[in-house]
Amino acid sequence: MFCDRCGSAVAASAAQCVRCNAPLAAVALVPVAVPRGPVAWIGDGWNAVTANFWIFVLLGFLYLAALSTVPVLIQGPVALGLQWAALRQIAGRRADVNDLALGFNLFPQAVLVCLVTGIIIVFASILLLIPGLIAAALLQFPYLLVIDRKLDFWAAIKESFEVSQRHFGTLLGFFLLQICVIVAGALLCGFGLLVAIPICYAATAAAYIELFGMREDTKASIAAGAR
Repeated sequence: MFCDRCGSAVAASAAQCVRCNAPLAAVALVPVAVPRGPVAWIGDGWNAVTANFWIFVLLGFLYLAALSTVPVLIQGPVALGLQWAALRQIAGRRADVNDLALGFNLFPQAVLVCLVTGIIIVFASILLLIPGLIAAALLQFPYLLVIDRKLDFWAAIKESFEVSQRHFGTLLGFFLLQICVIVAGALLCGFGLLVAIPICYAATAAAYIELFGMREDTKASIAAGAR
């Protein structure tokens, strides 16, 4: 993990940064020793979305609408907002459309995460398909790290990359399973995408909690309904 103030790498159990001495935020949920894996995470995503079906269908529609307008400038904030809604639903609170506001409150970081991760994945894909898949598998969590740990875009990308390497096989399988979910949604006359996309975001939130944990202040914000 990284210090929220200076970005230096610190041990997960550290109380303060060894470089700048900043206190580290308390962790409400610690990473699990043995993650359940892709199928369980997709199952969590399915349960979360079907428990609040029409809200997530609307969120999925707004996400696809963002893709058809100004992809990076609108997609990034909408994606971050959708990720926040999914995290809240996975954590036991009911998501709503207003959760998208967080993406616009964090507009610069959301846009930069979308832009930089997109450039990395596209560049890796140009080399060969497999490097592109590897990059995509390792960069599934920057939005959640911006939300939960208040990291800037580059520290969030680094943290996602470094932690995900320790679970590479699992996360590659997870990413490929998400592709299958998206393809299945696309085959259902396109309407299925309105459900498939939120399922993948909710599944990513479930995976994040198991692999990264969750900060105490994030848990409190979810409980309070704050954004």
